[in-house]
Amino acid sequence: MVEVTVDLQGTLLEMEGAIREASNPVGRCVTEEALRRFDTDGSPIRLGVTKLTARGRDPKDYQGPCGVMRVKRYVCQSSRGGWIYCPLEHRGRIIRGAHATLHQPAQPQVRAAQRAGGADGS
Repeated sequence: MVEVTVDLQGTLLEMEGAIREASNPVGRCVTEEALRRFDTDGSPIRLGVTKLTARGRDPKDYQGPCGVMRVKRYVCQSSRGGWIYCPLEHRGRIIRGAHATLHQPAQPQVRAAQRAGGADGS
């Protein structure tokens, strides 16, 4: 269980900022753990007929809705060298360092509002 204390003073905009500042570190911590669950234990992996072994755990920054997280993850390669495979990114469906939430299309209501009132929705 996690508890967060938020100072709710000022305007609504200031309160929303305080809520975001208090909740983002918790979101990053939990998202880091969620990302680690997509990684391997470093054991050899087979992709088709190719055997890949872990080169080690390399840190990488991942962008999520709560901010940037640095996660150490295994990267694998065949004994012949060549391309590098990252199980965490493949299993977690991470594209260019950002996970799924950031790759979802805009909400239908936002697109409808933009069509009705112009590019900025007004």
